[in-house]
Amino acid sequence: MNEPRWQNWLSLILGIYIAAAPWVVPIFLPQTSASTMIEVAGSIAGLALAIVSMSGIFDPEIWTDWVKVLLGMVLLVIPWVADFSDNITFTYNFVLAGMVLIIISGLAFASRRPKIGRDWQE
Repeated sequence: MNEPRWQNWLSLILGIYIAAAPWVVPIFLPQTSASTMIEVAGSIAGLALAIVSMSGIFDPEIWTDWVKVLLGMVLLVIPWVADFSDNITFTYNFVLAGMVLIIISGLAFASRRPKIGRDWQE
């Protein structure tokens, strides 16, 4: 039986942060402003991560960890794909969030109990 792990909760918090960052970061760093593309990219990526994390909390399966790794890779490249890499604050924000998400997902893989014997039938 799979139990919810702390990695799912942490990735849920990270997803909420990514979705809220385009509006929250300019409050704390007034010299920074978010473009519409940053708002759209942050909202979509953060919402997708939050949904996958909630799925991992309620029904922890290995596919949620794989999807989180893919979302982490998307977060790493999204500043260049969405063409806002000149905004250094949000570029660092997305890249660091992607690296943290990949590390969290790697820890989730490492914490899984290997299935042997009768566990394969569950």
